[in-house]
Amino acid sequence: MLDLVPAHYITSLLRDWLVGQLSIHREPQHPEAASQNILIITPPSSSSSSSSVVLITHRKHPVHVAVRVFVSVLWRLVSRMAESEADTPSTPIEFESKYFEFDGVRLPPFCRGKMEEIANFSLRSSDIWIVTYPKSGTSLLQEVVYLVSQGADPDEIGLMNIDEQLPVLEYPQPGLDIIQELTSPRLIKSHLPYRFLPSAMHNGEAKVIYMARNPKDLVVSYYQFHRSLRTMSYRGTFQEFCRRFMNDKLGYGSWFEHVQEFWEHRMDSNVLFLKYEDMYKDLGNLVEQLARFLGVSCDKSQLEGMVESCNQLIEQCGNSEALSICRVHGSLVSALL
Repeated sequence: MLDLVPAHYITSLLRDWLVGQLSIHREPQHPEAASQNILIITPPSSSSSSSSVVLITHRKHPVHVAVRVFVSVLWRLVSRMAESEADTPSTPIEFESKYFEFDGVRLPPFCRGKMEEIANFSLRSSDIWIVTYPKSGTSLLQEVVYLVSQGADPDEIGLMNIDEQLPVLEYPQPGLDIIQELTSPRLIKSHLPYRFLPSAMHNGEAKVIYMARNPKDLVVSYYQFHRSLRTMSYRGTFQEFCRRFMNDKLGYGSWFEHVQEFWEHRMDSNVLFLKYEDMYKDLGNLVEQLARFLGVSCDKSQLEGMVESCNQLIEQCGNSEALSICRVHGSLVSALL
């Protein structure tokens, strides 16, 4: 498991990556170099090979995909460390104690004490918000939205830390004060129910993109996420987890109410309601809706180009599974993404 990697090494690597100082090069002498891409990632603070990370990917996959996935893993791990406020629970009972209830909804511990500040968070007309119930395709949607709104290139997005560009409002990092001071146009994410979001949003300020996902697929992903999350480490059965899901006993409350609240506002001028499955069934129409909603003017040819770029992003996300093995300090660890 990647959680076996020493925390100080992860944070050091991530810091070096953020300031653009990681050394990344191919290793043609590796025994598997004929059929694989062998990349060596070394922090500038160390010349020792034992401090390097080896990424092994299939030749058919772009090199930047491996780097992108590796950085994404580092970011997730550091985020998990930041969320930790107590000992890691190992049983359903301990798991239960991690949440707190606010206005009838169970919320993660990092939301405690900040709900009033969130309600009063100042919005700008240029803000673009992405809101989802957890595990509803947030990561993929944020890349598509970034591409459409910023005119970015898929390869450029693949090499950047997209999560840093679109912070989550309620997460401990980077924090409400930092998000408030971001330059416009701000791109912000949240998993909070509609009624808990900034009150100015209810009055039509900012643009809000909401994505819903089939709950049968979502609950499987949410279960796997809770089992791997360092601060939760859920150890109950899948059947028990499903009962929690159906009885609104998970973080962010009822999926049904979460979706319904936004569905009831789908006709609001500042709300766009999307479905995760349409990314695969009707990407062209989804991208066209996004462009129109965000005020991005484009002709037919430009729209087709955006659709093709978004399709490339989706394929790259699928190719993320190409990252098979990481070697850290001489120990092999599986990259479970």
